Amino acid sequence: MGTAFAALLNGRARKVTPAVVRALRHALPDSTILVSQDLDQARRHVRELIRQRPDVVLSGGGDGAVVRLLNLWREGGGHELPVVGLLRLGTGNGWARGVGAPQFFTHLPRLARLNGEALPVREFTLVEVEDHLCPFAGVGWDARILNDYQRNLDKRSSQLVGSRLASWLHKGVRGYLYSLARITVPEEWTRLREEGQARVVLENLGSEAFKVEDGKPVPLPAAAVLHEGPISVGAASSVRAWGYGLRALPHAELKPGFIGVRIYPGHVFEALLNAPRIWRGLGVPGMQDWFATAVRMRFSRPMPFQIGGDPMGERTEIVFRAARERVRMVDWRAASAPEERA
Repeated sequence: MGTAFAALLNGRARKVTPAVVRALRHALPDSTILVSQDLDQARRHVRELIRQRPDVVLSGGGDGAVVRLLNLWREGGGHELPVVGLLRLGTGNGWARGVGAPQFFTHLPRLARLNGEALPVREFTLVEVEDHLCPFAGVGWDARILNDYQRNLDKRSSQLVGSRLASWLHKGVRGYLYSLARITVPEEWTRLREEGQARVVLENLGSEAFKVEDGKPVPLPAAAVLHEGPISVGAASSVRAWGYGLRALPHAELKPGFIGVRIYPGHVFEALLNAPRIWRGLGVPGMQDWFATAVRMRFSRPMPFQIGGDPMGERTEIVFRAARERVRMVDWRAASAPEERA
């Protein structure tokens, strides 16, 4: 039997430490374990994996790491995307949580035991935007939080070296909350007063579209414009949960082959008040959802934009599509031994 597992880890991810790499190589001694420090190295590693054709490629380093893996795989000419096993080695670990990946070091014995066995998988539709494959992408103040978080990290990079307090405060979920309170909210409030609220025109570019009513997709008559109005956050997703378990689009997986689309007009203060409901995927006033195979969002002014949790600057127009490719992910929850599921 050939190699069951291979792994590609993002060496720049905070949780991908030398100890993690050693532990993974010890648990999977006959597997190819590759660690990439930059994009060029990741590209070379993906070409090697395409040549080897392992049964499962383990991805470690967060949502951004698996997004990079999928796009480099397509770029490298792989005929179909690999079966991917997600490891919880990122910050938010949104997709990894969704497929039941436990904490890394508790996962190692399971990996060693499952190596070489047939594994249950879940197939996911992917979002394609600006020639990128991803599980989710969006615009608005959620994308601005990502930009502000990175800007704050860059500003405080010298403080984070050797300072346990600074590292504790400005990295991870605390760093996102700090950036939200100290940067995003004040700046969004100023922008709202000076420029007013942005508006969006949501156009259907596919043959079918559905409006989500009471949690169920309802077919819409043929229409070019699905929605027009104010916007604070817009998103397209093929997965329910984003980083830290945020159920950003709770209906997203109801219609395979379609992407979920959401628009929320409430400003950031309303979102903060409704944060517990939004986090659990519950509806709030003004939030609207659709299913489509392709949509265009056109904005009245530039909006901050993110792909798979990575900030991408600003856009005035974006096209989201359900990608031709689909990806199979190892369902770690289903792969658990009975005693682990108990």
